[in-house]
Amino acid sequence: MNVQVDEEELFLEAEGVRLPARLTLPTSGSPRWGIVIIPGSMASDVDGNYPDTGSRPHLYADLARQLAERGHAVLRYAKEGAQTGSVVVDEAASLAHPIFGKQQYIAAAAARKLRELVPGLARLALAGHSEGSVHGMVVSQWPEVHPDAFISLSGPGLRYFDLFFAWADSQPGDSVSLGPVKMLKTRYKKVFEVLRTGEELPEEIATDPAYLNSFGRMGDDPRGKQYMRDYDAVDPTQEIAKIPCPVLLVQGGLDGSAVQSSSAETLLAARQAVDPAARLAYFPDLQHFYKKTTPDASPVESFGISTESDPAVADAISEWLDGLK
Repeated sequence: MNVQVDEEELFLEAEGVRLPARLTLPTSGSPRWGIVIIPGSMASDVDGNYPDTGSRPHLYADLARQLAERGHAVLRYAKEGAQTGSVVVDEAASLAHPIFGKQQYIAAAAARKLRELVPGLARLALAGHSEGSVHGMVVSQWPEVHPDAFISLSGPGLRYFDLFFAWADSQPGDSVSLGPVKMLKTRYKKVFEVLRTGEELPEEIATDPAYLNSFGRMGDDPRGKQYMRDYDAVDPTQEIAKIPCPVLLVQGGLDGSAVQSSSAETLLAARQAVDPAARLAYFPDLQHFYKKTTPDASPVESFGISTESDPAVADAISEWLDGLK
């Protein structure tokens, strides 16, 4: 599809931070839906690239353009972090909420901004990617946001630390690979058990080179550890059941992230227990950012794919939204 779209660069100010944002619109006609893309974990720029790692999946830019080509207005925004274009404009306000929780207030501000930018917008959908899916589940329940639909994009079906336990269990042998080093599974799991309970880490793990070369980098950062505990405190299977609007799950079958493709089945079962109309759009050959990949590609290789995100995902989202009454 080669339909042209209009794109406006702007800033979203929320939680004491000015974040680069972009509004993508169809060139003609009133948008049928307004869609806010809620970014996932790590510091991403407005297009969904990760400057710190050099990875450029640009999912949010791809999805915004593809959905605008199909007649929808899409607002996306960067996350706070190095090289994302974000600027702290009010230090006190930026520290008012913990790292994890503030993302929900930012998402709510983005929903307000989209309604302001597109007066008379008929219907609003929140589309949260990865960690952003969890934020979207929570914010969808806020009366002041009141979306008409929620879309989970590669959302986790387990609590945060349980994702890592499940990933470890899925690996062969008694150790897991952490970049160039390996760590015993028992020690790897103990790191997350300690983070969850707040206990002291045993010395044999604290001095393990594998720990020091990976987890050890977070050191004694209390805000970072609190972020992980706050994330872990949210059970996606409970939150998705409480959303008061229709729900669509979108999942790639070759998702090599900690989310894993089985998360969609877990979330779907939890949602359909209260809403049999919930739907899953499943793409067997797509990864976490909806790029085509193969089963033999390593997680690093798969994460680094920079081709366009498959437009079939935008097709599925648009068709589902337009089918809602």
